Amino acid sequence: MIMLKKSCPFLFLLVSLVLSMSMMTVNAAAAVSNGTVYPVESNNIQGWPAGPEVACETAVLMEADNGNILYSKGGDELRYPASITKIMTALLAIENLQLDTQVTFSENSVASEQVAGSSTLHMQVGEVITVEDCLYGLIIQSANEIAIQLAEQVSGSEAAFAELMNQRAAEIGCKSTNFVNASGLPDENHYTTAYDMALICREALKNQTFRTVIQTENYVIPPTNLSAGARELHTHHPLLASESAEYYEGCLGGKSGSTEAAGKTLVTAAERKGITLIAVVMKGADMGPNCQDTTNLLNYGFDNFKKIDLNQGFVLVPSNVRMEELQCEENVQQDGSVLLNYSYSGQPVGSAYKEEEKPQEEMKEKPTAEKGVSESNDENTQQQDKNNGSQSHSLMDALLILLAVLIAVLVILIVLLTKKDRRKNKRRKKKR
Repeated sequence: MIMLKKSCPFLFLLVSLVLSMSMMTVNAAAAVSNGTVYPVESNNIQGWPAGPEVACETAVLMEADNGNILYSKGGDELRYPASITKIMTALLAIENLQLDTQVTFSENSVASEQVAGSSTLHMQVGEVITVEDCLYGLIIQSANEIAIQLAEQVSGSEAAFAELMNQRAAEIGCKSTNFVNASGLPDENHYTTAYDMALICREALKNQTFRTVIQTENYVIPPTNLSAGARELHTHHPLLASESAEYYEGCLGGKSGSTEAAGKTLVTAAERKGITLIAVVMKGADMGPNCQDTTNLLNYGFDNFKKIDLNQGFVLVPSNVRMEELQCEENVQQDGSVLLNYSYSGQPVGSAYKEEEKPQEEMKEKPTAEKGVSESNDENTQQQDKNNGSQSHSLMDALLILLAVLIAVLVILIVLLTKKDRRKNKRRKKKR
């Protein structure tokens, strides 16, 4: 009895902790409110272009370079992601593994294909392919066994990999994401938001290997140690497939997803006019409407906004907005440079660095100094011309004097010779 009494506080604490964790789990699962209708929040921004109505429950349109939101409908509401989870899985695999690393499939990863409706490449236990092949199988085919195997390759287990996924999501800036697996297979505690998925895709787009993989329509995994035939893959993303009626010009790719709880989910990146946009739509009824929603969102972004390049930055603003209408906040950086953060009606639209201005006194002194130098040069030139002129006149005068002297001497000589000749003639006459 004494021992029981002494241990009661500890037991009470333990029971409370378990109950608290259970309540957190229930609350997290209950927070995914499938079926709730949300307004288009971005339409409340004064002077902002009115966004399109979309059929999916939640949606976000983000400008990829600066991460600013152009459109949001329930963008911060929790939803199940399904296979768009694999964007994070691919990013972590690229960041932690070499593309030529050989991957051997385990019983645990291969068993995932037994899950009803699971996407698979039908890999076998002990089969070996490269990390690069895995990435294409993950994104193009959406193979769940590959997601699990990459997780094991990076972290040793899928549970440990899920911890890494959540850590990386927090680093990126995600506020409402919790991953419990690498594939997106159904789990009530595996959730995210349209905004967080846009952030994850934005981070992944910074990686050139990821960009190359998602833009690939067709890929062939060559024969393996256990498979004599090659595996030919073709993209599942309708807006990327060139033969698809939903094909979108400028599409960079992305990832689709589908489970009963998540509905249809779709992440798409596209680039036009030097602008890269990311559209995320979640909890759609079918992939066709999701594609239409995505197309409408991308068109909205490209048609209603313009990019203004600035010093080491830019702003993306509604097409009828001028720079003078933007609000600007200065932030001094550690290196002393000044970052200018621009907004319109309270909505961030971009940033740039302030150009260094030269002091006004220096600007004034410089022309004066240059003027003085110019005047001095002019005076020197005039003086030099004057001196050259004087020297020319002196030389001319000397030449004229010398010529006059020579003429005078010549005249005298002629006169003297003439007189001499006359004298000779007189003498000759006398002698006769």
